[in-house]
Amino acid sequence: MDSKRYITQPQVKQRYGSISDMTVWRWIKAGRLPEPALFGNRNYFDISELDEADRRAKEQYRRARAEPPKHTPPHLQNSSK
Repeated sequence: MDSKRYITQPQVKQRYGSISDMTVWRWIKAGRLPEPALFGNRNYFDISELDEADRRAKEQYRRARAEPPKHTPPHLQNSSK
């Protein structure tokens, strides 16, 4: 039987390079991170759900990098004239 493994919010912050509590909650709201489970009065994040969210974010990033730019920055628009 596979038991779930959880980490605390401070551990999540460390996992992503010492991000702030506000960034954690913004990423949850944006769908970048999964909702935490509440045990007692503490939030715990399922490691396998975080891994899956990371895989999705990485794939979205790769797709975005492969697409041509949607616009030309203003400072480059007149350089060909």
